[in-house]
Amino acid sequence: MLNKKLRIKNGKCYKDIYKYGKRITGKYMIFYIRKNEFMYNRFGIVTSKKVGNAVIRNKVKRRIRAIVKNNMNKIATGNDIVIISRKNTANADFALIEKDFLIVMRKAGLC
Repeated sequence: MLNKKLRIKNGKCYKDIYKYGKRITGKYMIFYIRKNEFMYNRFGIVTSKKVGNAVIRNKVKRRIRAIVKNNMNKIATGNDIVIISRKNTANADFALIEKDFLIVMRKAGLC
């Protein structure tokens, strides 16, 4: 679980990030990235019902959280990042998802 201050909590923040943020797509995830006024990153993880049932969605979210925690020190600070998992994330290997995460972060210029 991510620390409370590292989470995006309310719907208004999500809407602002979707509307004004930069959208970057990867094979397994879609990222919306927007600068924030803090000296740390905040993350939001979204999985839709298209990914699978509740068990699979929670598994995907746990994997993404673990990837974020493992690579926290590699990511530039001061951003709000919403990660939306795609349908194929449920069947992907952890290493492939992590590789895709790092590729997208490099595309965004945050790694």
